[in-house]
Amino acid sequence: NANILYKEISKLLAIQYHPEFPVAKATRRYKQTGIIRMEDHEDLFVEVGIRPDIPSEWLLEVLHFVNLSAKVQPGVYFLPIVLPYGTTPVPDLPVVRSICFAYNFRRKKFSKDLLDLPRGIFCKLAVHLADKKDWRSCPEESDRSTIRFLYGSLEVYLMEKPGRNEVAIFSSEGTLTNDSQADHLKYLHESCKLIKKDLEEGIQKVSQSLIGGEFLKRVNLHIGFLCNCGKATTHLATLSE
Repeated sequence: NANILYKEISKLLAIQYHPEFPVAKATRRYKQTGIIRMEDHEDLFVEVGIRPDIPSEWLLEVLHFVNLSAKVQPGVYFLPIVLPYGTTPVPDLPVVRSICFAYNFRRKKFSKDLLDLPRGIFCKLAVHLADKKDWRSCPEESDRSTIRFLYGSLEVYLMEKPGRNEVAIFSSEGTLTNDSQADHLKYLHESCKLIKKDLEEGIQKVSQSLIGGEFLKRVNLHIGFLCNCGKATTHLATLSE
């Protein structure tokens, strides 16, 4: 019965509105990090009121099948959508600027195009990336609008902003010699190209699953940096003519 399934899944998604302070360790962990572990998930399911006649392992696989959760380790599921809103710190370095991803909605001939990214894409995109072998999510260092990943020796922060998603990439390498610096710059260049490719493919795949292929025929994915021209409308910078 689909209605029963939706109801049971909703109980898990509404964990931040759980009326009582969680008693079970599994429930507290889930509420703070979005992590469900196969080893102790029964305590969580009992506390949030999941029906006992629904096989719990099957329900966890359903969450993964519909892209609400990522399998970050064997028997460990991560649901970014249930993370609490918070203030995950992003390194503040003046030489690093976030790359923005948004759709350009084509309007009528005499109207300006609209730059936007539908809500709902962010969490699905986080799940898509967390399921990829080269991306390692860090749920304990994330919140509902900022997900931290490790990609090789790089830190990648996926952030949800009004009308767009942003990605900031940082290197954890320290002082480098001239030879090692050249190798590291090559590594950075290749890694950033692969990160960009994964993000583009992920946004398109997630958009199609959420909104449909017809939507993608009416929009173009724009990637770039925020323009600092001072205009009221947020938009991406374009090449000067």
